[in-house]
Amino acid sequence: GPAFEVLFNVDTYLKKKGVRENFELTFFAPMAKPGQKMGEKALVMMDKMFKMTNIHKKVGTRITHFEEDCICFEDETKLESDLTMFISAGTGHHILRESGLPLSDAGFVVTNEYNEIEGFDGLYAIGDSASLMGPEWRAKQGHVTEVMAKNVAYNIMNRIQNIDSKQSYMEHLNILCVMDTGNGAAFVYRSDKGGKMIPMPIVGHWMKKMWGWYCRYSKLGRIPRIPGM
Repeated sequence: GPAFEVLFNVDTYLKKKGVRENFELTFFAPMAKPGQKMGEKALVMMDKMFKMTNIHKKVGTRITHFEEDCICFEDETKLESDLTMFISAGTGHHILRESGLPLSDAGFVVTNEYNEIEGFDGLYAIGDSASLMGPEWRAKQGHVTEVMAKNVAYNIMNRIQNIDSKQSYMEHLNILCVMDTGNGAAFVYRSDKGGKMIPMPIVGHWMKKMWGWYCRYSKLGRIPRIPGM
């Protein structure tokens, strides 16, 4: 998501400056189908967006290393680059490796659906530190972390009061985002029932900006939060 947003915003910025034709933009990733978690329909839409914006792709080949002026791949090809923006695959914080807690292969703390670390009574992990359970398309997002935080507070309170009731984050697992392109956006949603990606020219960009404003000021307590969010 963030990589797509940055790329499309760079494209829009260069067009506004009237210099887009002076630059070649290329999206690269080691996986064959980057963005597959969003669903097959979203992948088709992404390909259309790349073609509309004349953004090239190099996918499906492992990256071996970076040099000052290029990206080097396992098939011994090189992609020349004056500016490289790269988001590395996520792994757990190095502190977790020394914690003695159960970890996933990627180094995140393994919990159950109530965010309890099994074998460690009264210990919980949420957000980026926790390994996420669920379907293959699952993805860590802010709204899931907020659900985890609320659930853990609820579960701890009930534990203190000896109330046999816990809340799980599993029913809240979905992918939900508005992918800003600088001159519009795309609404992306994925759940067990399928996925969709809906283009939102012009208005989508302002929706994303308004959402950022709402998130900031609602969390600071300056405006009320929307019920249920």
